[in-house]
Amino acid sequence: MQGEPVLRDPPRTSAKAAQAPQSRDVASVAKMTAVAVGVVVMAIGLWYSRTAVLLAFAGILLAIVLYGASRALADLTKLPRILTLAVVVLTVALFFVLVFWTAGPTLAEQVAQLARGIAAGATTLTKEIAAFADQANLLQNVDLVEVLSKFLSPWGIATGATSVALSIVGLFSAGLIVLFFSIYFAADPHTYVQLVARLAPEEKRPATIEMMYETSDLLRRWLIGQGIAMALIGSFTFVGLLILGVPIAFVLALFAGLAGFLPYLGPIIGAIPMVLVAGGESFHLALSVLGLYALIQFLESYLLTPLIQARAVSMPPAVVILSQLVLGAIFGLLGLALATPLAAAATVPLGFLFGIGLRAGKEKAVSP
Repeated sequence: MQGEPVLRDPPRTSAKAAQAPQSRDVASVAKMTAVAVGVVVMAIGLWYSRTAVLLAFAGILLAIVLYGASRALADLTKLPRILTLAVVVLTVALFFVLVFWTAGPTLAEQVAQLARGIAAGATTLTKEIAAFADQANLLQNVDLVEVLSKFLSPWGIATGATSVALSIVGLFSAGLIVLFFSIYFAADPHTYVQLVARLAPEEKRPATIEMMYETSDLLRRWLIGQGIAMALIGSFTFVGLLILGVPIAFVLALFAGLAGFLPYLGPIIGAIPMVLVAGGESFHLALSVLGLYALIQFLESYLLTPLIQARAVSMPPAVVILSQLVLGAIFGLLGLALATPLAAAATVPLGFLFGIGLRAGKEKAVSP
């Protein structure tokens, strides 16, 4: 009949259209789950390989130094860079061999004297403080000698020769790993950069390469600035200790210079041995050394570092101290030593992530 409506099957396209958003939602959830699992797995892997990762980063820092020196020598002599790299490595190795051959016995004796001086200084200073507190009727029920011995015991200042020996062996092994890693990396860094860039999506590879070169440039400038600051701190400290007549001035100044690798916390670490050794001589000498080191650190913090790091890299003090505390608590001494360059290196990926990178590009990258 013409008046009856014609019944038709509902269109199948509408059902497919309804299922399409659901499929997209399922795919999106699966993708997010896979990313979350991948991040967790990566975090666990990094945690269990944290020592290897930190040693690799230390090797990269040394590789930057070796690469810069070999490239400068290659530009000067017009020799192949791989040959100048071998010359740089052999020159550095020969330098250390000559230093240990000529000054090794004296240096070892001074290090042993440093350990004895720290123990004697700790005892002398404790007695001086206890006598002063007794005269002032302070801390009457506290045995400062016992408290200080308990404080110093975990650090192995007077005991723990076996653990110290094991630490020296482990440090030597780690040093060899870092050395050979840095040499291989400095020989052909661009190959490793390209290898890492292949892990990124194809459209992101140019930005990844640019980011790695910019990070390398930032770390190079930071290392140069820190090296100059460390050398000046060690030199000024050595001259000042000689004037005051402090024993083993060279070893104390060397330790103070090396401690300068750690901004903000390094000066505190470097001052402790000097004050303790000077305290073994007299309490007034310890105060003089403390004043000397405070003056040196004042000049370094407010005059040298701003001038040196003006062309290097500027790191907020709160970020530097927080990174040192966190990485030192998690990864120990190695994490504390590498906290500042790690924090500096992290600023470049964060800058690219938020679109505030310097965008130096590959034109700033060194060519092989």
